[in-house]
Amino acid sequence: MQTVKESFSFRNPIFRYNADIFTVCLALSAAGIYHWGIYALWQLLICSLTAVISEAVAFRAVLKKNTAGDLSALTTGMIIALLLPVSAPFYVGISASAFAILVAKLPFGDVRNTPFLPSAAGFCFAAMMFTDAVFTYPAAGSEFAFFGSEAFVKGATLFDMLSKGNSLSLNVFGRVSLLSGDYPGAIGTTSMLLLLGGFGYMAVRHPKRLFASAGYILAAAVFAFLFPRVNSGRLSSVISELCAGGLIFTALLLITDPVCSPRKPDRAFFYGLMGGTVCMLLRYFSKTPDAACFSILITNALWPALTGETILSKKTAEKYKKPLMKKRDALKRKAGAE
Repeated sequence: MQTVKESFSFRNPIFRYNADIFTVCLALSAAGIYHWGIYALWQLLICSLTAVISEAVAFRAVLKKNTAGDLSALTTGMIIALLLPVSAPFYVGISASAFAILVAKLPFGDVRNTPFLPSAAGFCFAAMMFTDAVFTYPAAGSEFAFFGSEAFVKGATLFDMLSKGNSLSLNVFGRVSLLSGDYPGAIGTTSMLLLLGGFGYMAVRHPKRLFASAGYILAAAVFAFLFPRVNSGRLSSVISELCAGGLIFTALLLITDPVCSPRKPDRAFFYGLMGGTVCMLLRYFSKTPDAACFSILITNALWPALTGETILSKKTAEKYKKPLMKKRDALKRKAGAE
């Protein structure tokens, strides 16, 4: 049985990767708290604690193992919180975080064997169960109020503008708003400056992981360039589509997951291309306001089916392979004896 001490170690590659994801999430959290206030912090704490407690209790009770030290549950909760609006009632984040651990992760043993990214699965669950609360964002600068209350003031997002054929102005004020994140959106997805900084950090720490990011962003940019939804030019279309919703956030923290995405850079790039294409198709032809996380789950499912690649680690694959090989050899010996 793996102990917390064994998982909570820089010798553990899962811990090292999640420690870097945690660092990026901390920076995005700081921006979210700055823009949205103390309730953004509460959202982050509640989602993180729900994920960590769910994993600590459920894994110990069901699988008799302790995986809390690899930080995967903590980063799962933080990612879910960063994808939610600050106005989402706390039960939305609690439901999403618990679903991510108990349904998308627990049945498969641990983070090394999950076929679907738990954070994406948790967010998509919340998006389907509480659609309005997840995809309705408060106006920038408005007084805090939970979604559904009389004091809540809805803000016009980039998605709303794109659906009406409008785009964000690319003058000085528009560029400053994009870089700083001073417009309605989720807690951690609007600050382009910090997201770009996150790419710089991950380029130093895990450069091979960003091949998937490059494919994801390239596919989305090409799609937006060829099929613009705005009349203000193709460049405006590309910038507006990339900055809308959680696309850049997803390219940085979700499509790069080392368990669900291919390890080789060239295959990771094509994996990203598939994810970005799926995301844009969902944006254009579905009613989902922000399809980034849904594109991750669909890509998780399609990639192994199309390429034959398995998400099992070599150690786990060998564990399942040896009994099957022994059974096959026994059947051959029995057939030969007959």
